[in-house]
Amino acid sequence: MKIGIDVDGVLRDFCGGLINVIQKHYPQYIKKHPNYGPPYSIYNTSGESNTIIKDWQLEKNFNCTKKDLQQIYWYDYADKILGDGNPIPSAIPQMYDLFEWAEENEHTLVCVTSQKEHAYHYTLSWLGKYGLNFDTVYFRKGREKWQTPVDYLVDDSPNNWHSWKKNRGYESGFILMDRPYNKHLKSTCRIKELKEVKDIIK
Repeated sequence: MKIGIDVDGVLRDFCGGLINVIQKHYPQYIKKHPNYGPPYSIYNTSGESNTIIKDWQLEKNFNCTKKDLQQIYWYDYADKILGDGNPIPSAIPQMYDLFEWAEENEHTLVCVTSQKEHAYHYTLSWLGKYGLNFDTVYFRKGREKWQTPVDYLVDDSPNNWHSWKKNRGYESGFILMDRPYNKHLKSTCRIKELKEVKDIIK
């Protein structure tokens, strides 16, 4: 089998990096959330989320526009959020384990990630920094990930889930990484940690 692994929200804590930058440089964008306190890094040590990023439309989580946020994470602070972003707890060691498992079972692991062309190098450097030696790295727009030649895709995006179902004609093969912003999806294949992939793909 050929298995695609997403980066942001699966391996890299994009939301935590974005929150850190906004808290430091754009505190006026922070919304007050009386139900769950101030914003902080998206994942705790068990991989569960306690964050203001609860809506996939990022601008709804902050006091700013989508364009404002894109300027921050794609341009002004891409080096901090993408290049220096923290991994999601447990993701890196579990990814190492998946590489071993894939080799033993003659599977192929590839990276499938949506990034701006000018920022490709941040993600490539980030993968190298953590020793994630994928056979291939596919840079694909989220809505086009379904076209990537993979049998399975591990991804957290609600939009990518919908696009996969619509264009492939079935949900099978899309392994949804459980996150607060995709709880509303009625997925038949949802995981909380990467290690669960081994239980799905025999």
